[in-house]
Order: sequence, then C-alpha cells, then structure tokens
Amino acid sequence: MIESLSKLWGIPLPETRIHPNVTVRFGLFEVDFTTGTVTRQGVRVKLQEQPFRILSLLLLQYGEIVSREQLRQALWPHGTHVNFEGSLSAALKKLRAALHDDAENPRFIETVPRQGYRFLAPVHVINGSITPSAAGSFTTPANSEKSIEVRLRMHPEFSPELISESEWDRQRAERTQQWFDTMLLAVAILFGSWFLFFIVYPVPRPSVQRMTRIANAGRIDEWGGIVSDGTRIFFLERDGGRWKLMQTSVEGGNAEVMPAPFENTRLFGISPDHSEFLIGQFTRRDDEMPLWLWPVQGGEPRRLGQAAGHDPAWSPDGTQIVFVRGQDLYSIHRDGTQIRKLVHVDGNAFAPAWSPDGGSIRFTVDQGEYGTQTIWEVTADGTGAHPLLPNGTQPSDQSAGNWTADGKYFLFSGCEQYECNLWAMRDAWSWFRRSHHGPFSLTSGPDDLHVTIPTQTGSRIFAFSFRSRRELEKIDPRTMHASMLSLDTLAQEASVSLDGQRVVYTNRPDGSLWRSNTDGSQRLRLTSSPLGGLSPRWSPKGEQILFTGIRNDQPRQIYLLSSDGGAMRPVLPKGWEGASADWSPDGYRIAVAMRNLKTHPHYALFTLEPTTAAWKELPDSKDFNEPRWSPDGRYIAALDNSNHDLMLFDVQKGKWTLIASGGFLEAPNWSANSSAIYFQDQLDDQESIFRADVDTQQVRMVLGFGEALRVSASHCFFSGLGSDGSIYVMLERGLTDIYALDLDLP
Repeated sequence: MIESLSKLWGIPLPETRIHPNVTVRFGLFEVDFTTGTVTRQGVRVKLQEQPFRILSLLLLQYGEIVSREQLRQALWPHGTHVNFEGSLSAALKKLRAALHDDAENPRFIETVPRQGYRFLAPVHVINGSITPSAAGSFTTPANSEKSIEVRLRMHPEFSPELISESEWDRQRAERTQQWFDTMLLAVAILFGSWFLFFIVYPVPRPSVQRMTRIANAGRIDEWGGIVSDGTRIFFLERDGGRWKLMQTSVEGGNAEVMPAPFENTRLFGISPDHSEFLIGQFTRRDDEMPLWLWPVQGGEPRRLGQAAGHDPAWSPDGTQIVFVRGQDLYSIHRDGTQIRKLVHVDGNAFAPAWSPDGGSIRFTVDQGEYGTQTIWEVTADGTGAHPLLPNGTQPSDQSAGNWTADGKYFLFSGCEQYECNLWAMRDAWSWFRRSHHGPFSLTSGPDDLHVTIPTQTGSRIFAFSFRSRRELEKIDPRTMHASMLSLDTLAQEASVSLDGQRVVYTNRPDGSLWRSNTDGSQRLRLTSSPLGGLSPRWSPKGEQILFTGIRNDQPRQIYLLSSDGGAMRPVLPKGWEGASADWSPDGYRIAVAMRNLKTHPHYALFTLEPTTAAWKELPDSKDFNEPRWSPDGRYIAALDNSNHDLMLFDVQKGKWTLIASGGFLEAPNWSANSSAIYFQDQLDDQESIFRADVDTQQVRMVLGFGEALRVSASHCFFSGLGSDGSIYVMLERGLTDIYALDLDLP
C-alpha cells in the first residue's frame, strides 16, 4: 500500500522502501498500512481518508517536518479547488481527536509555525522491514541507538548523554511497570486464595473432648461454687444448718474437710500470685457477708477493709477486687482502701468476673424469682453497662460466666426452662480464618451443667453436674407413714387436688403442664412448648387450674385452664405481668402478685375478678409474692421479697401481721379449717415443715426430713396439704457431681 501512495496521491514521497505488510506502533496505537486501519489497544479507531493520509505522511517522515505544501499535494491534487486552510485544519482536528492529542500540549503531532507539522512520539516497527534510508524514521525496541539519533535530529538542543539517560529511564520505567504488574498479580492470587480459605474453612466450633468426674456427694452445695489453685479444687458441702469447706485433687479422689477460720466459710477465689484466699463469713446463704483475705499457707485472716457483700473476684493483676452488695457492684483495693461503687443495676447482681486484660467486668443480673438471668458487661471504671447478648438470643437464661485461661472464649451457664448446659462465646477474632462469635452450646444433657471455673492454664474447666429425679410422696403426719404417688420421672413441681384424686405437675425439660390421676393413670398434656407452666393451683371445685405461664422474652402471664384441657385464658390486665396467684374460696376471684413496668414497676398483691377484669391492690404489699387465700376467705398469706418473713393480711381489717420468720421460707399452704398456715424453711437443718397458728401466732415444727436427707434425698420440697391433713412432699433424689471438662477451643 505504501508503494502505491505516490501514485494514489500524486506526490513525491521520501525515499523509503517499506515492506508491504509493515505495521507500526506509537503509544497505545497501531497503524497497519496494509489494511489502512488504525487500532487503539486492539480496538479499531474510526478515521476518515484525509486524516489517515496526514497520519501516514507524518509517520513516513517521523521526526522531520512535513510542509503544508506536501500535505496540500497529498490531499488535494493539482487542479482541485478547495479552501485549503480550512480543510487542512478540519482534517488535523479530526486526526488529533482520534489520537486523543492536544494541539496546545502535543504528544503526537507538533505544529511548527510557518513550516508545517512533525510527529513527536517514538515509532516502533511491529512487523515488516525498513530500508537503511528509512532507519532514521522508524525504531524497534532493540534499535535504541537509531532512536537516539532520531531524537537528536528532532531536538538538536539535547546532548547525546541526556538522550541516552532519557532512554535508560524509559526502559527502567518499563521494567518497573512489569515488576509492579507481576507483584499485583501475585498479591491478587494470594488474596483470592486467602479469601477462599476464609470463606470455605471457618474456625471450628468449640467442643468438649472429655469429661472426668472429680468429686460426687449428695450434700455438695452449688451455691458455694468451685475454686482451684491448680492442684486442688475447693467447694462447699452442706451439713444440716452449717457448711463444710471441702478440698480434693484436680485429678479426683476422696474429698477432705479443709480447716477454715470460721464455722461457715465460703471460699471465693485465690489471688493471682497464689498467696491469699478471698473468703467470706456467713450464717445464711443470702446474707451480705464480711470479706476477708486468708493466707494460703495458713494463719489468721485479715479483714478486707469495710467490704461486705458477696461474690468477690480478683483483678488479673491482683491489685483490685470487685464484689456485689445488693444491686450494686463495688471495687476495693487489695489493702482494703479505695472502695467505690462502680454501677447500679435493675435486679440482683452476682458472679462478677474480670476480663484477662482487666479492662471490663462481666456479671449476672437476676430479675427476681419470676424474671430472667442475663449476663451484663461494664468497663473497669464502671461505665458503659449493657447486656452481653441481645434480646432473643439463646439461651434465655445466662449466668456464672468466666473467661478461659487464654482469653479466647467466655464460658457461662445457659438454661432453657429446666435444662441447663455449658455455653461458650468467642471473644478473640482471627484475621486468617472466618470465626463465629456464638454463643455455642458445649453440652446437651442429660445432666444439668453449670458454673464453669477455668483452670489458670490450658483448656480444662470445672463444672457442677446435677441429675434430677423427683418423687411425690403423701405423708400422714400422725403416723409418719409415707406412700409414693406415681408421677413422671421428670416431674418438677406438683399440686394435688383437694380431693386427693388428681395431680397437676410441671414436667422437664420444656416446663409443660400435665395432669393425671395420683396413681399415674389418664395422663393428659395441658400445655405445649414454647409455653411453660409454674405454680399450678387447683380451683376449689377442681374444675379449673390457675398457673403462671412463661414464654421466652415475654412477660409472664397468669392463665386459667380447664382441668380437662382445652383453650387457656389470660386473666391479667393489658400491660401487666404476673408472678403467682391463688384462688379465693368461692372460686370467683384470685389473689395475684403482678406489676406493670411502666406504671407500677414493683410487684405487689392484688385481688382480681377474671370475669370482669376488676382489680384492687392490697395496701402495703410491695414486693410480696406467693399469695395464699385462706379457705374461710378472711386472710391472705404471702412471703416478703427476701423469703425471710411470712406475712398475714386480714381482709376485714386491711392490716398485715408478721406471723413467722426463718432462713428461706417457701410454699405457704392453709389448713382446711383456716386455723393455721404451713410453710417450709429450706435453710433449716432438716428442711423442715412448720405450722403457724393464726390466733396464737405460735410456730412449731411439724415434719423434718433429716433422715431422708442423710440417706437418699438431696432436697425435700413441700408441695401442699390434703383435706385430711396429709402432707405432700417432693423428694429430690438427684446427685451433684463435680466434673473436669477438657475442651477443644480452636
């Protein structure tokens, strides 16, 4: 094609011989003279004939000036009449636009005033050949000396050394670009491989690899917790009305009594330097006890300033101690000074634990007997208190948490209804592998596991294991003859009808209500998950059942249900939640402990007519619970919020009277003639049942369970009275063990 340009255009061309298939490149553009096309990075550029002719002339005389006369002869042969100046400017403008060039700051086509135009950029031959006469016009990548010669002709003001340096800089820039592209590709491959690994292979879930029983005894008291110094574990055993501090090897074996400075001593922890125990002195389990420091090697304990409370815990550096008093968390210096309140919570706080870095504290908040337990977190200076898990996250009840030795996981007890297991949350984030925060369930029955105590090194923890089995017995208090009633082995709480023929009970693990005859026949399920039932009460005629219904993350409600099953009916006013309730003697009203978080935030006692929804608050009944209406309708008995006092409300006089006190009172039940009220003290030496006479206010023990507690039962629960004066009792035959769990914590 180039050879025919002279004939086609009718002008003399430079004495250059170019192979017919020659293709040249400049910048991002390639010009194929064979086909007459221009491409940019492989994409064809639309270019009309006249702009292409101008480009061809400039390329043929690369580095030299192409005069305006040469362009006129090439574009408009002799005899053609045209506006030369305007047409040439238009063609050059189109050419520059196609090449993305700028006349003011040219990269390719330079305007030489009063002479013509010159092509500036380096031109490389892609294929074909050039004759020696054209060697000054075209360069190849290996023809650097010829390129320098051309540049010198273009820019005579440049020295050869400067031109060589410029060419070397260009080659270095090309090598740098190649190296950068290679590195970018390698980084992209590495990132893609990591991202694929991150998505496809996440960090495995933590799991329990092995469980080893360390200690077992029917009198282990979980309230006392577990403490380990690395070689021994310490725990409490209850012996009647007192507690013994016990110790055994972390590998298991016989438990021995540990000499303690007080009759009832609770061991809370050991200092990080293993020099001192943190202990408390108590009489009753719910007391705010004075706190002491006791040398590990023995000796006299030292009072921890004025600190009094429960559940103290060491900071990681051993300089601070956090403890609980009521609804408040306090910190105190190890020497007993600098005591200050950190945070106040809405509920009862317990089991605080320091993070391994000492920056935060996690603790459990108990919303009360009929609320839930949740784990909260606060900074070490007492700011930013918030629940650790959002609402609706399983498990619904969380408590007694602590970190693993390496700080990667936070372990805690989680309960759903009556089933408790160990749970873990991942606190450490891995950039290399995708990791889930959790929480993860580490165990799943059949035993209840809770209160995790990590060892100071490794991935071993200690936990209480409790397997529950309860039996319902009917006892004649005159002859002490006991007969067992047939219930499901998973029964948790039972109430016998007044005629003694039928029983309604709560069943584990979902908390569903069941009804059956006392001989175990005609079993009928009354409620289904997710609704559970507590405190069932038979109506006076035995036709209906009143109970407290619980659903996860919903206020508790009081329901009425036919004893033959069917639809349930809530009885509380809108916006109120209930704790427990009891029938009036006529069966048309109920006495109920309820509250409204917006208008009446504390529980109080009310009388309520379910049919009309009319209700009335009993005076001075704030924080009272477990109401029991006497059969003659004159009195309503209730327990205070500490369960220390049994109160009696005279409906006619509108006055409350203290009728009995004790360690931890439960299950008030009226005699059939309303002359006395029976109750149980769980902290009594024999977990005895007592009778309080209404007229004389004298209290006497009716039945003690000392023999049963020594032989076979771990707990006894007073369940009610029959119309003939018989006593119904649920005996807990379960066992409490201490296990060491070896965990896989990836």
